[in-house]
Amino acid sequence: MTENFHIRRVAVLGAGVMGAQIAAHLVNANVETLLFELPAKEGDPNGNVNKALDGLKKLDPAPIASPAKLQYIQPANYEQHLEQLRDCDLVIEAIAERMDWKSDLYKKVAPFLNEHAIFASNTSGLSINKLAQAFPENLRHRFCGIHFFNPPRYMHLVELIPCVGTEASLLDHLETFLVSTLGKGVVRAKDTPNFIANRIGVFSMLATKHHAQAFGLGFDTVDALTGRYLGRPKSATFRTLDVVGLDVFAHVVNTMRENLTEDPWHKHFELPGWYGYLVDQGALGQKTKKGIYQKIGKDIHVLDLHTRQYRLSDSKIDDDVKEILRERDWAKKLAALRDKPHPQAEFLWATFRDVFHYCALQLEHIAGNARDLDLAVRWGFGWDSGPFEIWQAAGWQQVAGWITQDIEKGKAMSSVPLPVWATEPDRVGVHTAQGSYAPVGLDSACVVGASAPYNHGVPLAGASRLSARSTLPVYKRQPFPDRLLGEPVQYGETIFETDSVRMWHTGDDIAILSFKSKMHAVSNDVLDGILRAVDEAEANWRALILWQTEAPFSAGAHLLQLMQGVQEAADAPPAGLFGKLKGAAQRVKYTIAGGANLGDVLNAATGNVPRVEEVVAKFQQVSQRLKYAQVPTIAAVYGLALGGGCEFSIHCTRIVASLESYIGLVEVGVGLLPAGGGCKEMAQRAAAEARGGDIFPHLKRYFQQIAMGEVAKSAELAREMGYLKASDRIVLNQHELLHVAKEEARALTATAYRPPLHQRQIPVAGRTGIATLKAAMVNMLEGGFISEHDYDIGCRIAETLCGGDVEAGSMVDEDWLLDLERHHFMQLLATDKTRARVEHMLKNGKPLRN
Repeated sequence: MTENFHIRRVAVLGAGVMGAQIAAHLVNANVETLLFELPAKEGDPNGNVNKALDGLKKLDPAPIASPAKLQYIQPANYEQHLEQLRDCDLVIEAIAERMDWKSDLYKKVAPFLNEHAIFASNTSGLSINKLAQAFPENLRHRFCGIHFFNPPRYMHLVELIPCVGTEASLLDHLETFLVSTLGKGVVRAKDTPNFIANRIGVFSMLATKHHAQAFGLGFDTVDALTGRYLGRPKSATFRTLDVVGLDVFAHVVNTMRENLTEDPWHKHFELPGWYGYLVDQGALGQKTKKGIYQKIGKDIHVLDLHTRQYRLSDSKIDDDVKEILRERDWAKKLAALRDKPHPQAEFLWATFRDVFHYCALQLEHIAGNARDLDLAVRWGFGWDSGPFEIWQAAGWQQVAGWITQDIEKGKAMSSVPLPVWATEPDRVGVHTAQGSYAPVGLDSACVVGASAPYNHGVPLAGASRLSARSTLPVYKRQPFPDRLLGEPVQYGETIFETDSVRMWHTGDDIAILSFKSKMHAVSNDVLDGILRAVDEAEANWRALILWQTEAPFSAGAHLLQLMQGVQEAADAPPAGLFGKLKGAAQRVKYTIAGGANLGDVLNAATGNVPRVEEVVAKFQQVSQRLKYAQVPTIAAVYGLALGGGCEFSIHCTRIVASLESYIGLVEVGVGLLPAGGGCKEMAQRAAAEARGGDIFPHLKRYFQQIAMGEVAKSAELAREMGYLKASDRIVLNQHELLHVAKEEARALTATAYRPPLHQRQIPVAGRTGIATLKAAMVNMLEGGFISEHDYDIGCRIAETLCGGDVEAGSMVDEDWLLDLERHHFMQLLATDKTRARVEHMLKNGKPLRN
């Protein structure tokens, strides 16, 4: 393939669950997309595709970043539109997992493919080489497997699987497209049944099922044990089966049973009688509203194996086992689980042991190196750490010894010993600073016999069976890729560092500021750090980027720390209710835009109001400094950007946001309003959008968003809601965020950057706007849709956004609007009902409607 090959237009063949969602994610990335399906027997020939597109609107979580994107998926059918394939650079086949159906389709579409097109099958486990045999021989060099995980928008992993004749350069081009355009983490797999992630992930679930039965544990107990305590999704094991679909999982297991007859664990590739019973009953999980679990009313019920009836889910973890699971040190955790004579602990150790054993024995058959296996499981199944990472963290030699002992005693699921490489006496793990263990020294997922300009896994000269990370140019856009245990990371050179922030650089002239607080909450010290960073950037650097080393960007203001100065100034801690709240605040780990640990805000508000207002004013000062700094300020946003995090972002010169950014002003959740410049900025944007016309229609939208505490569920929706401007950037791969932010900074400074001029003439909606918004709220109040306090909060938001008690069309400046923010924030903070909301949030972690 030519070096300047670009994927501009994509066709997806098959509008089923996966095909339609793959098409959705392609248009999330602004890729022109055709979605093919069989023609409808009656009516519109594209009726089947249109039905699938309508179905996308109902899925939760949403596969499309914005409903407006759906219109860009072009419906097509195999009778009328095959000629359009000639203009497609990539064709993804995503029909049912039937070799004969796929073969027939290949024959139908092959004559219409252009000479440079890539043809990829989105199979979850069928042999790519067998599929390639059904593809015309003269086209096989452009054929490969591409395995997206469900749901494609959210699951980071895509597995690439070459056939024997696949061009190496084709894989490189496709990987580049997947990584940078679609934002995926790519792992190259060998052509073995279920490839890497499903092979290991499904075995882990089978081992979990096996040992749960052996130790007599219920489904809900197993899920309580195997979820977040192990660094895995909350859906854990059996709830995950319901989400995936019991029929889908059965198909994957069947693929393993039929095609892995020589696997030492083959006898375990079976599903128990209760599983077949559920499938026969049509209880397939979430899609049929009944599976291993069933929601009845507001209660979750779970299948009882003995009665085959559903009972109320009431999982209980033994207290001692729970303490072991809370241990963060894997060496201590696994040792304690192995030594604890309790069925729950024995179950967990047995499951870990057999998964480690399986990974070690199968590595050479399914992956080119240990890094690919661990990343595949992390990205495909949502584990915080891969199996080899956990083993290495727990002490490789110790765990290997335990596994060997259990194999010799007949406790393991297979009697096959660990491979020699895993028991080498000097082995301390599989991941090092130089690379990860590769069974044959070279990433054998690379195409044999092809002269690739870049290998996906690079053998290290003089290194013993280690494979370094890919040298594909696309990865230069990831200065800090997803790191594995054993891979050191150094975030540049420090400019200055405090307990709350660190300002640093990577050897160029752009400064980066990262928060060190939990959830990157904004404390008083963080405010001071930002002010110092802006001063430093103006004096010595070309630009300033706010970027966190891990998500989220910021969950908002940490009001406990913001008020620590107030506590020090007070003669004595308040007694009674607020004293109790202070204790609760230290226990409850909840951050919302307006802050975590809000009990101390109440303490401060009742005892030292002037000091609280000073802190709020400093918050506003920081926002204004970010907006009017003499150098560009860039907010590189990924994950949550709530409240104060949102306010900082919208005041920066540019936002560069990952698609999966969730942005909003949500202070209303604890009875407050945005007071870090959020209301002011929205009022300004409404005035700018009006362009001299009627402000109110634009203002009404922002009022509704703030009053309802709405959060954008993607960066695209954040743009539609006005939190991102047209000039802000959306990035699909979060690991490229810092790279793109730097490129934006350079582009801004290339033309002698100057900050915006202070706007001193901002038209506001005034009394008329306030009255109109209040009238709408009166109707909601009288209809019982909002409470009296909701109404009070809404009125104060309306007064702030509309510029206060002035005539419609009056001109105000930013300071006027900031003063209104502070005034109403303090007024709300002094009300009994806001205090009650805070107390309820601290005790229950949920908002109170009073």
